[in-house]
Amino acid sequence: MSSEIIVTKRINQIDQNTRNIIVIGVVIAKGEARYFESTGGSYSGTRGVLTLTIRDSERDTINCTIWATQVMIDSFDNLFHIGDVVNITRPKVLLSSHDRSEQYNPRSTSQYSLTLSEQDDCKIKLHEGSGIERMKKLLTVAPVSAADTYPLADIAAGGQSATGQNVNIMVVVRSVRPRKQIVVAKSGKLKYFREVIIMDASHSAMAMRFWNAEYIERIDQWTPMTTVLLITDVRIDYNQYYKTVCLGMSSKTIITEDPALEATDRLLVNVMKVPTQELDILNCSHYGAPDPISITAVMTIQQILDRAEGDLKGEEEHFTALCYAVVTRFDLDGCSKLTSRRCLNCKTILRLSEPRCSRNECSSLPENISTYFDIPMDITDHTGTLTNCHLMNQAAENTLNCKLEVFQRMADQQKGKLKWKYLLERCALKIVIKRKSMVRFKTDYSIIECALATARDVESRIKVY
Repeated sequence: MSSEIIVTKRINQIDQNTRNIIVIGVVIAKGEARYFESTGGSYSGTRGVLTLTIRDSERDTINCTIWATQVMIDSFDNLFHIGDVVNITRPKVLLSSHDRSEQYNPRSTSQYSLTLSEQDDCKIKLHEGSGIERMKKLLTVAPVSAADTYPLADIAAGGQSATGQNVNIMVVVRSVRPRKQIVVAKSGKLKYFREVIIMDASHSAMAMRFWNAEYIERIDQWTPMTTVLLITDVRIDYNQYYKTVCLGMSSKTIITEDPALEATDRLLVNVMKVPTQELDILNCSHYGAPDPISITAVMTIQQILDRAEGDLKGEEEHFTALCYAVVTRFDLDGCSKLTSRRCLNCKTILRLSEPRCSRNECSSLPENISTYFDIPMDITDHTGTLTNCHLMNQAAENTLNCKLEVFQRMADQQKGKLKWKYLLERCALKIVIKRKSMVRFKTDYSIIECALATARDVESRIKVY
C-alpha cells in the first residue's frame, strides 16, 4: 500500500495531476452493472463495470467508473445505491475527453472522470463520518433548469421520427405499474422491467419503461400525482405494437426526484387542469361517446376481436361496432360490482378502497364524489364471446329505465326481473372499442346502447363471420 499522504478534495479541486485523494459525495445516478469476458494473463474470466455519478455541491458532479471481477461488481451493485454518501479513495483521474466510457455515462460538470480497479491501491466505501445529511440534501438539486426541458406534447407530436433522440423532461408521476418479466431472446435469461405513466401540463399520459434494477426498486417510493421527476437525457422510443411514442432510460439518464425548483410547485398545480379521464388506468368510464345513431357497422364478435387485437388491427385508437349477440352475463342481483366512483373536481376514477380522492387539491372536498353505473357484461354470438364489456352511465340508465338511486333501493327480486329481461336474450349492442395501449392496461369495450333485437333484424343483418 502506498505510504503517501491521502488528502480529501472537492470535485472542483481535481485536475489531471491529482493523486492520493479521497472524494466524498452523494450518489445521484447509478448505471446498470455490465459484464464481459476477459482473456489473457491475470485478467482472464468474467469481469464487470459499474458507473456511479457523484455530487458534492450544488454545482459539481463527476462520474466514477469501477472495473473489477464479477464477484466484486456484484458486491458493489448490492452495496451502493442512489442517495448513499460514499468515500472514493485513490481513484485514477482522467480527462473526460480521454476516457472512452464517458460517452456512455451521464453528463457531469467536471472535465475529469474517476476510475477504480482492484489492481490499483484504491477503493470505495460508504461514508461514515459527518456531513451525511448535508450531502443527501443535494439529491434534489436539478442538473438542468426547467427551461431546458421539453413538453411531452412536443415529444408526442414528433412521432416515430424522434426515435433515438435524448431530451430533458419535467413530469409528474401519473400512475405506477407492477413489475413484469420477460425472457431475453439471446440469452434466455429472465429480465424485469416496470412502466410508469407520466404527465405534464401539456400531455395527460405517456409511458416510460425502466429496465434498470436500481429504479425498478426505487419506483415504489414514488407517489402518483405527487412525485415530480426532472429527467435528463431520457431516450425517445416508438412502440410499433401500440403505434405510439414512449420513453426509456439511457446509460446517460439522471432522474432528480422532487427537484428544488419553483417550477415543481407550478407543475403540480397545472397538471390539475389537464383532463385525465381518457387514461383508462382503472377501467375508466367512457366520456365523450359518439351518438349511438351514428354506429351502423355490423360486426360479429370475432370481427371485433380481430380488429381490436388480431389480424385486422389498424392504427386507429378506437372504433365502433353494432353487434347482435346474446347477453350471457348480467349479474344485477348477485355479487358483481355494479358501480364506480370518480372525483367531480379532477375527474379521476377512484378505487373501491379509496374513501376520497388522493389529490391534495381534492382531499378537502370528500363530498365531491360521483357514483355511476358500471355494469359488467359478457355477450356471445356464433363466433365467440366478448368478456368484460361495461354498460355505463346514461346507457345503463336507459337500458334499465331507472336512475342509479332508484336501482340501489330496489329489492333483489326487482333487480332479478330487470336482469332476466336481457340475460340470455339476443340484443342489438352498440359498442365503442378502445384498444389497449402503452397507457391503457387492456382493451376497453363500452356498451353505449343495448336493446332487445327483433328476429327480423337478426336474420337480415347478422354476419356469418
